[in-house]
Amino acid sequence: MRKYFLLSAVALLAATSANATTDYAEVTARATIEVAGKISCTDMNFGTIVVKKDNAESVVDMNYIFNDESYWDVSTQGDIISITGYDLTKCENGFLAMGDPYHPEFPSEITLSNGTSKITVTDVYYDGEKVSSAKLHIPAKVTGGEYTTSFTIQQVMP
Repeated sequence: MRKYFLLSAVALLAATSANATTDYAEVTARATIEVAGKISCTDMNFGTIVVKKDNAESVVDMNYIFNDESYWDVSTQGDIISITGYDLTKCENGFLAMGDPYHPEFPSEITLSNGTSKITVTDVYYDGEKVSSAKLHIPAKVTGGEYTTSFTIQQVMP
């Protein structure tokens, strides 16, 4: 009986492997690489901002006004005492203006850090030559120090 069982098992295995098929697929891998030209931009400098000790949440809103006497209109909310030495980003061989087919794409929020505390920049607008408006958000009870970050902007087609 054992002999018949072993013969049946071998016959079953042989029949199973004889009827098996091998499936296969051909796959194409593809990548397109574009090399971007580098545009030189100055730092986005919000200057030196003095806030009250144990400040409330505060906002610095910077807008460049274009007219006969172009100037920066800086308004604040919260506990800002003074702002000096600011000048937002300018780019050589610049990006085109926001209304043109190609425009620079800035992050919706830029976070700067001093290692222990963070501040954020929002609402960045680029006019074709420079950043002409941005808002700096300072949290309550911010710690002093130099806040920095770096980020990449690129020219995109909408």
